[in-house]
Amino acid sequence: MRLKDKSIVVTGGTSGIGRQIVKDLLREGAEVVMLSRSKTLLDDVITEEGDKKVFGFQCDISDGDQVQKSFGELIDELGKCDGLVNNAGINPSRNNILDTSFDDWAKTLNVNLTGAYHCSKAAISLMKKNKSGSIVNISSVTGITSHEKRTAYMGSKWGMIGLSSSLAIDFAKDNIRVNTICPGYVNTPLVSEYLSNLNDNEKENLINSHLMGRIGTPRDISPIVTFLLSDEASWITGTVIPVDGGYSLGKSKLY
Repeated sequence: MRLKDKSIVVTGGTSGIGRQIVKDLLREGAEVVMLSRSKTLLDDVITEEGDKKVFGFQCDISDGDQVQKSFGELIDELGKCDGLVNNAGINPSRNNILDTSFDDWAKTLNVNLTGAYHCSKAAISLMKKNKSGSIVNISSVTGITSHEKRTAYMGSKWGMIGLSSSLAIDFAKDNIRVNTICPGYVNTPLVSEYLSNLNDNEKENLINSHLMGRIGTPRDISPIVTFLLSDEASWITGTVIPVDGGYSLGKSKLY
């Protein structure tokens, strides 16, 4: 087991990509702490996983005080933090800047980027004590390609890549690694809701925008996260890895 006895925090771990990440980390022997605003969803995952070492702390990651409290509980429970997966993300607005309300802009940045800031700051302060740690940030192909009508979401996902690079440079000397994964369209509740609003032709175009002819699944993303958290990736930091079925190699995207 590649992550035996590692203590790893996952945000947004109760559904979609995050849920698969939690399952795979547990399978690799990690002790996993999920942060989520929903206690019900946390409890559901803990019940589903049975006696595996999974914990859930109710936390709004956009609130720095709540994040600090949760990481304090982590130390009380497990004594250390070896890894962090900043996976939580929302996309309430698919609009240009003129049609993007400030409320949607603020909500998107507060969860997708400020949440990663709060969690990374809390995790690194603990990792520095052990001179070891790995952070994996889940950005998006919208963080490395251009799309129309994605003002808030693209701002947050490009920003996450910049945050990752800064952290990788600043804390390499502490043996703390920071890497970024950029998924293409993955079959999650968020993407399923989006697809439901497309007509058949739009859906076909979206699927065909991935050179491999399909949208992804959480199982396409999670193994890369596991690898980057493991000692197998001990000499990898500051990378940006598209996991997108070739989406980022295609022509300009409209979807």
